[in-house]
Amino acid sequence: TVERLYSRNARRSLEKIISKVYPADIASVLSIIPEEHVAAIFHAIPDTTFATDVLTQVNDRVQRRILAETPDSQLITVLEKLPPDKRTLLIRELEPERAELLLSELEKVSQKEVEALLKHAPDTAGGIMTTDFFDLTEETTVDEAIRAVREHAEVEMVYYLYVTGTDHKLMGVISIRQLLLAKPKTPLREVMNSRIISVTTDADREIVAQLVDKYRLLAIPVVDASGCLVGMVTVDDVFDVLESETTEDMLRMAGTDKSEILTHSAFRVAWIRLPWLLAAFIGGLAATGIIRLFEGVLMEVIALGAFLPVIMGMAGNVGVQTATVTVRGLATGSLDLRDVWSVLQKELRVGLMLGLIYGAGLGIYGWFMFGDLSLAGVVSLTIFGNMTGAALLAVALPMLFQRIGTDPAIATGPFVTTAIDVFGVLNYFLIASALLDLSGA
Repeated sequence: TVERLYSRNARRSLEKIISKVYPADIASVLSIIPEEHVAAIFHAIPDTTFATDVLTQVNDRVQRRILAETPDSQLITVLEKLPPDKRTLLIRELEPERAELLLSELEKVSQKEVEALLKHAPDTAGGIMTTDFFDLTEETTVDEAIRAVREHAEVEMVYYLYVTGTDHKLMGVISIRQLLLAKPKTPLREVMNSRIISVTTDADREIVAQLVDKYRLLAIPVVDASGCLVGMVTVDDVFDVLESETTEDMLRMAGTDKSEILTHSAFRVAWIRLPWLLAAFIGGLAATGIIRLFEGVLMEVIALGAFLPVIMGMAGNVGVQTATVTVRGLATGSLDLRDVWSVLQKELRVGLMLGLIYGAGLGIYGWFMFGDLSLAGVVSLTIFGNMTGAALLAVALPMLFQRIGTDPAIATGPFVTTAIDVFGVLNYFLIASALLDLSGA
């Protein structure tokens, strides 16, 4: 409907439709309409606050298109409406020259807020925090605090009141519920929770997300090296972090990154992926070399070659499944290196059960197809061993990468699959040589 009204140039009807829906709905519409119409429809939004909400909820591709086609004067108005953290996030997305120009056009207060946040790396607590928080002194009474909240309705998401002392040092925290239930004349120092869960400005954003999730917080305070309150990270920012980190992990597993998909040319993408696939290429050559060593076995029992695809494929699938679960567990903190033996034992049992089921199935199939019980035993034992080994490798490699300080997400790409392929081929022909009493020469 929105695109149809735009095509008919029915601006008034378009504005009326937009005013009746939520910003998230318009953001969804902008993500599916032709890209050349995105900015024009965005500019048709009559209310600046509404437009600001839409801009923060659209996906990266749509957001870049809107930013590129929005005049600086209009973009300044939108930026002024944003809270400091969202404003800084958009500034980071712009070309350096344009970002500097827009920054100079902002109001002095907004400009200082953005400059303060830009000093921090974007993947730290300081880089994602907002400086738009609410704090009061220890001597403030409950009724004074409630009155202050009413007078500062513009502060973003007052989930908690932070209590500060000398030099703005964080002393405690009070939830809005605690504040409303406390006696009016009680000083905040008597009702505040002094066991504060906080992070420093240089804390990794993934650690921040884990703390918010672990303690079920709606916001977490951010302090500097001396313990002074400088900002807070809200739960909506944590959702963005979790989504971003999950996306990064998935892309690393594939040997790529977000910027590659969105901005690089085909030549640049190929160049980035080239070294990443080298491990898989070398592993493939190693597997080929193993097959060459056992050429005699393969020549004597040609049927062995017929089972190679299913044996290798099943082991590879088990490896990818297990490695993905392991990497996500390490990334979210639900797994750590202390769990290595318990996880290995569990995955060993899983691999044994899956290998037993599929080994029996493939053995029966091999017997019916070729009428050879020995061949059936070879393929049955091989898939049993390969699936079990694949599960163990897919746990061990990510944990090894974690142990040596490398991102374990990279272990689920060519490293796991290559290791499984080499192990699988070698295991297959060793079992065949032993059970069929053949020589690999």
